[in-house]
Amino acid sequence: MDKYKFTKKSRSGTNTGAITKVPPRRSVADVKTLFKAKERPEENEVFVSSLSAMTENDIILNEAAQNAKKPQADLVRYFMLLLSLAVFAYAGYQIIDRLHSYASAAKENDYIRLLMWDYDDDRPGNEGLKRTRANVPIKDILSLQKQTGARVIEAETSDGVRDIDRGRSNIKRVSIRNKDFYCWIKMYHTKPTNIDYPVVQTTDDDYYLKHSFDGKLIPSGAIYVAAANSRVILENRNTVIYGHNMLDGSMFQPIIDFGRYRDYFYNGIIELMTEEAVYYYEVFSAREEDPYYGYIETYFPDDETWIEFLYDMQARSNFKKDLVFDADTRIVTLSTCINDTRRNWRFTVQGVLIEVLVDEVN
Repeated sequence: MDKYKFTKKSRSGTNTGAITKVPPRRSVADVKTLFKAKERPEENEVFVSSLSAMTENDIILNEAAQNAKKPQADLVRYFMLLLSLAVFAYAGYQIIDRLHSYASAAKENDYIRLLMWDYDDDRPGNEGLKRTRANVPIKDILSLQKQTGARVIEAETSDGVRDIDRGRSNIKRVSIRNKDFYCWIKMYHTKPTNIDYPVVQTTDDDYYLKHSFDGKLIPSGAIYVAAANSRVILENRNTVIYGHNMLDGSMFQPIIDFGRYRDYFYNGIIELMTEEAVYYYEVFSAREEDPYYGYIETYFPDDETWIEFLYDMQARSNFKKDLVFDADTRIVTLSTCINDTRRNWRFTVQGVLIEVLVDEVN
């Protein structure tokens, strides 16, 4: 059908026969169809589809755009630089703080050692200390005792007050300084180690992890006995003593060498000194240990369980000794961290009691 009508109109409005084009009439349905056609999805458009397929590498920025990105990149670099400086400053602070804590702990320990081992003939209480020719290291005395079978060993040394008597005369000064004082510990192998400390005990095993002998808050803490142990050493089947493994070689760091070096292990002696007596333990086991294995157990329901425990500890050692144990055997267990982030294990050295000196200090 012809959708166009042709009419002629004059300027006055009358039909003149001229041809004019009149838009066709459209129905509502036709209009809706027209709008739907204009609303088709963009992905059907070739241009829009090409835009959606473009990546960042397809866009070439002009010089102005390139310069506009530089301030943002500079901000990122400045932020990373500041972050690096902050991390460096924090690490430096940690190192300085750690060194300061080491120095503070060393100063305190040196002072307490001076209280323990200083000897002065004129100081009240020292007048009656006996002088002896047997002022030799305990490891040598024990070695001679084993070789000769003699209980008393005389050595050709210069006269002087024995270290044992000197320490026992001064130990009261240390115990007065801290009511938690338990004993004094020293350790030897072919020569004395750095282990020369007061030992404390309290009802809270966590307290001395971060507090020194004088009660100062310090990372190295103090050497301490498990709260489960009796304050009378001979009442304990297993006297458990803890100490940190410090990077500067202090506290219980030296015990790890007893599991590395055969000579240290076979000559190892642990000395515990109280006002009443001096206790000597021969090292019989040294190794890394799972803290949940039970090597720090202090309660044993019967003699059979106790003896089985002792032989198990001996068998687990890095080096072996063929010792015989019985129900009357007493041991000491030293425990420290191994500083391994992969596993939370401990290093332990255990000694069996071989000698108790109870001489009166005259």
